[in-house]
Amino acid sequence: MSNSYDVIIIGAGPAGLAVARSLQEAGTKNVLIIEREAEAGGVPRHCRHPTFGLLTERRPMKGHVWAKKLVAAVRYPLRTSTTVTKLLPGGVIEVVSDSGVETLRAKKVVLATGVRETPRHPRLVGGLRPQGVLTAGALQQFVYLRGLKPGNAPVIVGSELVSFSALWTLRNAGVRPVAMIEEGRRPIAWRYCTLFARLLGVPVYFNRHVSRIVGLDRVEGVELTGADGTTRQLACDSVIFTGRFTGEYTLIRNSHLDYNVRTGLPLFDQFGACSDPAYYAVGNMTHPADMGDQCYQEGRRLGDILARELVQPTTAGARISVAHGANIRSSAPNIVRQDAAGGWVDFNIRVDKPVTGVVMVREGDKVLYRRRHRCMPERRIMLKHIPVPALTDARELTITIDE
Repeated sequence: MSNSYDVIIIGAGPAGLAVARSLQEAGTKNVLIIEREAEAGGVPRHCRHPTFGLLTERRPMKGHVWAKKLVAAVRYPLRTSTTVTKLLPGGVIEVVSDSGVETLRAKKVVLATGVRETPRHPRLVGGLRPQGVLTAGALQQFVYLRGLKPGNAPVIVGSELVSFSALWTLRNAGVRPVAMIEEGRRPIAWRYCTLFARLLGVPVYFNRHVSRIVGLDRVEGVELTGADGTTRQLACDSVIFTGRFTGEYTLIRNSHLDYNVRTGLPLFDQFGACSDPAYYAVGNMTHPADMGDQCYQEGRRLGDILARELVQPTTAGARISVAHGANIRSSAPNIVRQDAAGGWVDFNIRVDKPVTGVVMVREGDKVLYRRRHRCMPERRIMLKHIPVPALTDARELTITIDE
């Protein structure tokens, strides 16, 4: 087996498979896909709600059906149950599998490692460690891949879209949750999503923080703390933490690649290129977390870029850093590559708290973008068709929200 490739793709979720599909259509031959799970397809393969395929197939599809279709369309070698342990300069990586430790090389390495939900401890939830505490992703695997139930009276923590996906999963398992709990004063997802919960007879409590899990061997309840400091207990037999996605950044933090210390995001430009030009970032690990279809479309674009780059390499221009004002958590990209011709860039930004105001992108005193946005945490906020300055003295763009 060869240890050298044109492209190695780390992650066989929607974004990684989309990169492979575009490379395949462009005629690129020597490509390897690496996936640490036993099966390819990413998170959608254990989703049964029909919200996939709307952008890519023009029809609603259940996640596992859509994932199978994506996997079937790719004919490159796919190594599952294989974990990348090191990223080294120049496109060299170390992997571990049943075959042992190997060193692989590629002209281009794509990082499509996806996201994970924030579990209990980073949310500062007290109590012991009884059975029955899990995330929405673990819930879906329990129900759809193993045919198990998490309990008969769970509590769902969070109100993002994935929280209502967990509600759907429990409904399919014949389980009605005791309640949904949200720390904020309104749902993170669209307001009408709460109608779905109410139709199923599930109350939604706002301005409540799960401060403690009650139980020794098995969950017996949760302690809720209100905004005014009052507490109450709610009986339940399991707790499902949902959302607050963060990228899978462990490889990047332990590598030579530049990254944002606050968010963990790699520094990458509008073409996906990281600080080492052999590495590219794509998908939800760059903007936790968008819909699978959106990640697939993004992967297709990167695949086209890589196919052209392999045939006719371009000379990288100066890199302009992107600074963020108050309330802006991150942007994708967070570096802009500059060249003599200028060009255009789209920013996908995230905010720390609900805020409505005028979003501006500036190069010094020059305003490149100005538009009013209503921004919510964990929501996709797109700033489109922003002109990239042609060769000037600019070394920084600034994104701000003026309330």
